[in-house]
Amino acid sequence: MSLDDQVLEKIWTEGGKAHVQRVAKLMNIGFDYARSILYSLGRRDFIDIGRDEIAVLTDKGKERLEKEKEKQFIPSASEVEKAAMDRRKKPYLEKE
Repeated sequence: MSLDDQVLEKIWTEGGKAHVQRVAKLMNIGFDYARSILYSLGRRDFIDIGRDEIAVLTDKGKERLEKEKEKQFIPSASEVEKAAMDRRKKPYLEKE
């Protein structure tokens, strides 16, 4: 998965919208590096980013994520939450 796809995924997990500072923190990269990646994604219409530096996924960005999901499974937030609930409901295995 490319760095651009990872950034798009992080924005997706934040609800489709994230500030440059939040993306930098989630990616564990510097603020200026995150900004340059986001502005590059914006120039290619994968996100909309304005003067407030909040990145919002566009339809084109969502389509790119869908294509990436076909290659590699990226669970949605609800799928992650459901899996966690299922793990909590399973009884502990008893020792024989």
